[in-house]
Amino acid sequence: MHKRWRGGFLGLAALFAVLAAPAEAQDPNTDFAAYRALFSVASLGPARGASTVTGFTLHYRGAVAHAGFALASAPDGRSTWRFLSARPDAATAQRELQTACDADAARTLGAGGSCRILALDGTVTGHPGPAFRPVEARIGPFRAAPLMFRHGPSAAAGVVLWSHGYGGPTADRRGTPIPGAIAMLNDAGWDVVRFDRDPAEDTLATTLPAMLRALPLLREAGYRRIVLAGQSRGGWQSIMAAAERPELVHAVLAFAPGSHGEAARPNNLPAALEDFRRILAALPADGPRLAVALFEKDPFDPDPAARARLLEERAATRRVPTVALFPDLPVEGHNGAADWRFTRNQGPCLLTLVQAPEAGAARGLRRAPCTGG
Repeated sequence: MHKRWRGGFLGLAALFAVLAAPAEAQDPNTDFAAYRALFSVASLGPARGASTVTGFTLHYRGAVAHAGFALASAPDGRSTWRFLSARPDAATAQRELQTACDADAARTLGAGGSCRILALDGTVTGHPGPAFRPVEARIGPFRAAPLMFRHGPSAAAGVVLWSHGYGGPTADRRGTPIPGAIAMLNDAGWDVVRFDRDPAEDTLATTLPAMLRALPLLREAGYRRIVLAGQSRGGWQSIMAAAERPELVHAVLAFAPGSHGEAARPNNLPAALEDFRRILAALPADGPRLAVALFEKDPFDPDPAARARLLEERAATRRVPTVALFPDLPVEGHNGAADWRFTRNQGPCLLTLVQAPEAGAARGLRRAPCTGG
């Protein structure tokens, strides 16, 4: 009898100890709520400006390891931030980031300003839970965006295939961050993979066929819908791929698409506008959905306003959502999609274009912010 009561007492004590213990932190690689808690505004402390929040919670997640995010804030609420991507190792990322961000802080916040490193890859300073381990999954030539959450083919709404731009045979763009607007889709349940290419062989004649051959692998992996997205040459070849395999593609998001070189240098730029008209005409009227972001003062675009009008005309003849995002200043330049203001102002249009019912997606020419989606 004594042993039985003693055993019962110890059993109850163990139970109460379990109930009193703090819940075990969830793994941010498998639990989406834990992932978003890691890359959330709560991790920023007092730095709550729109730029800083957008930069950390959305833009930083498009980086490639080894990556880091740093920020500094002043007592009056001002803050500055910077992140970098694709350094050889974490120590190099930390060293380069500290130097660059400290210079930003001294310039914008005054002498003596310095930055704190908030994140290195998936480790966030001060966060009590586990770190996020950069994702290493691959499907054919496509690799998972390392700092984006991987929902998995069976659970995801679909997959976004990101293609970076081209800067010549010696400019390696494989570590270029994905724009923050794509992280909005990741939050909405879409997986994100990258089509990174060696610059030595990154020509349309080589990479477009490789992309087309590999697209069915995403369906075979279990993804129900595919969105092609890209910047510059990556956006241009995304439109071309969708025209050739429209049955595989749900939507295209092309940021400053181009394939003709810079206006200030001898090239075939005069053909750019007509070629753009031609690749738009190749898209079927009943799909895929299309959004093209264009920017003033883009040195690789001979006439962004003319291209916006072409898209507006094409939108009137297509049965699926088709939109030209041509934001007013101050968002401008060939890399305008990397501006946090583009993410905040135009990102909602991209989100609704991809997944809203057709009647609810923006169409035609849009210059104002998409505050209503």
